[in-house]
Amino acid sequence: MAPLMKLDVPQPKSGLQERLMEDSISVLQPAQAISLSADASVQEAAAMMKDRHVGCILVLKNGQLAGIFSERDLLLKAVGSGRPLEQIQLSEVMTPKPITLSPEHSIRFALHEMAVGGFRHIPLLRNQEAVGIISARDVIGYLCQQIEHTEGSVAAVNANH
Repeated sequence: MAPLMKLDVPQPKSGLQERLMEDSISVLQPAQAISLSADASVQEAAAMMKDRHVGCILVLKNGQLAGIFSERDLLLKAVGSGRPLEQIQLSEVMTPKPITLSPEHSIRFALHEMAVGGFRHIPLLRNQEAVGIISARDVIGYLCQQIEHTEGSVAAVNANH
């Protein structure tokens, strides 16, 4: 009568696999999320994204996360509408109810959510409050660091033998 839930969970075979499966999102040092009100204009959001060099903005309604506005939303929904950007509210073109995670979730889980959902940014919430955001770029940078570390360790072992 033992639980079977963990029987099909893959086990890591290398250091990199172990890091992906066990390290939490917090090791990525997530950026502070930038947010605007749902009634802010797309023009305001685009200017803020440009000034802050970010690919998305969290959209808040009554202080709660209502959606996410990304570069993709800007190009496909706002610019494509033919309306002036200052006349379009974020609530009209945002992606509503985005998938969110907590900083304690594993990097593996974040990668899975990005791949299945087809998106590049995930807001991080703690007690329904936005505490950061991660991007596919953050995960790729982490993977590159882990690969360099692994290769450096292998080279050091080989040099000692």
